[in-house]
Amino acid sequence: MVINIKLIANMQAVYILLCMLLSAVLIICTDSFSSNNNLPTNQQHLIASHNKQHIIRQSIFKHFASTDDTIDSSDIRTNNRLLVFGLGNVGSLVAERGSSLQVDNVPFLEEVYGTTRTTNDDIDGVQSIGFDYYQELEKIIPSCTHVLVTIPPLNPSTDINSNYNQHCDPVLNNSKYSIKDILPANIWVGYISSTSVYGNHYGEWVTEDSETKCEAGTRAEVYLKVEDEWRNAATECDWKLHIFRCAGLYSNNRSALHTIRKNGAEVIGNASSTTKIGSPTSRIHEEDVSRVVLSAMNYYESISGDTSLWNLADDEPEVRSKVMAYGAQLLEEANLLPSNKKTDSSTQTVTTKAKQSERTSRRSIDRKRVDAQRMKDLLLPDGKLLYPTYREGLKSILDLNRMKWSSDA
Repeated sequence: MVINIKLIANMQAVYILLCMLLSAVLIICTDSFSSNNNLPTNQQHLIASHNKQHIIRQSIFKHFASTDDTIDSSDIRTNNRLLVFGLGNVGSLVAERGSSLQVDNVPFLEEVYGTTRTTNDDIDGVQSIGFDYYQELEKIIPSCTHVLVTIPPLNPSTDINSNYNQHCDPVLNNSKYSIKDILPANIWVGYISSTSVYGNHYGEWVTEDSETKCEAGTRAEVYLKVEDEWRNAATECDWKLHIFRCAGLYSNNRSALHTIRKNGAEVIGNASSTTKIGSPTSRIHEEDVSRVVLSAMNYYESISGDTSLWNLADDEPEVRSKVMAYGAQLLEEANLLPSNKKTDSSTQTVTTKAKQSERTSRRSIDRKRVDAQRMKDLLLPDGKLLYPTYREGLKSILDLNRMKWSSDA
C-alpha cells in the first residue's frame, strides 16, 4: 500500500513537471510569434494562417519577380476562372500569362476564357469565344471568379445612335443578356480605362486622387462615363471592382520603333512640331500592365469604398519627340533605320484620321505627368516595373523584332 502511494506521488510529480515544461514551451512559442517582425515575410504570412489570401498573393508576386518561392501552399486550391472581354493586346497578354500562372505548382486559374470578334485569336491555354456567342457566354459567366473588360467604350453619337444617358460600355450594354443578372456577387471585376480622363493639368503630376478635367465630347469623357457605369454596377451587384487608368500603351508589336519603321525618319520631325516643349507624356509597356492586372486579382484590401483605382504608368514621362529620337538612334545603330518615305493617305479612312487628330490634339493640350506610385507599392513584388522607362522598353522591343526586321530589309 505504501509502495502504491509513493508510486502515485511520483507520477503526480512527473505530471506536474511535464505541465511546467509544456507551459514554458508555449510561452517561448507565443513570444516568438508575437515578435515575428524579425522573421522573413514568407514566415510571417505562414504564422498568420487565418489569412491565406495573403499567402496566395505573396506567392503570385514572387512568380513575377523570381523563380525562388519558399512558401508551401500546396494545400491551397483556387479553382478560379477568368473571362477576358476582348482578346486585344492587353487582354491577350493577361489571358496568356494567367493561363500559365502557378501558385507553388498549383494553377491559379483553372480555366481562362476570352471573347473575340475574329477567328485568329488562338492562345495556348485560353478558350476563345465569339463575342456574339451569347448562349455560350451565358453558361460561362456564372462560373467565373474574375472578369476583365478591355473592350473600348462605345461612342454614343456613332455606335449606339443615342445620347449620354445610355450605357457606353458594350459589356454592360449587351442587348442579348444582362451581365448584372448572371455574374455572381463578390466577384473580381477589372476595367481597363485611360489616364486621358484627367485632362489638362499643365504638366503637373496626377495621382488617383486628382481631379478629372477631360473636355466634353472627347473620348476621355466617354471613358469617364463608363468608369461610373461600372462603379454603379459594382455597388448594385456587390462586385470587387478595379479600374486601371493606363497611360499611353506600347508593346512588342506597336511602339515608336514600329512607327519609325512604317513612316520613316521624317516622323521624328512631325513629333517635334506637334508636341509642345516641356510637355512630357506618360506611357507604360503592356507587359507591365498584364503583371499589374494579375497581381490586382489577388489584392483584397479596400482602398476607397467598393472600388480600387490604379494609375498605370512607368517612371519617366517624356516628350514624344525625344522618345522618337531615341527609337531612331536604336534603329540606326542596328542598321534598321528606314529611309524617308511618305505614307499613303489614300489608305486612311475618315475614322482613322479623326482618331489621329484627337490623339494629336490631346498630346499637345492635355499636359500631365502620371504618378503610379500606388500601383508600384501595392501591386508589384519589389516595387519595380520590368520596363521602368521607355529606354528599357524600346531596347527589348528591338531585340525581339531584330531578326524579323533584318529579313524585311
